[in-house]
Amino acid sequence: MTEDRLGDYEVGSPTRMALNVLAHKWTLLIVLALKRGPLRFTRLRALVPGVTSQVLRDSLRELERDGIVDRQAFVAVPPHVEYSLTALGHSLCEPARAIRAWAEKNGAAVISARQSFDGDAGSPRRR
Repeated sequence: MTEDRLGDYEVGSPTRMALNVLAHKWTLLIVLALKRGPLRFTRLRALVPGVTSQVLRDSLRELERDGIVDRQAFVAVPPHVEYSLTALGHSLCEPARAIRAWAEKNGAAVISARQSFDGDAGSPRRR
């Protein structure tokens, strides 16, 4: 792998597209919820804390469009739909682990920095 350059993240580049997918608020939570197998919408919503039905529906559509999630409709009484990860979706588990590892290592430092910043809220900001 070569050294990172800002130009690698230009709008329309594969790297920028991947960043947009990973940076979406719900992507990694949805991927992690689906990691163990297919889920119905209601169960998936229960496993992803804080997501509304509308936001989950929109997020799943985007992930389906990106080839990360597969939607399978079953003709049954009553009809139902299950969501599962594609092979591409499963490949996001590795970056998710890296993000978690970074958070576990650096989370306390981020919290400390926020507290320090918020404590200085009354003083003029340096520019």
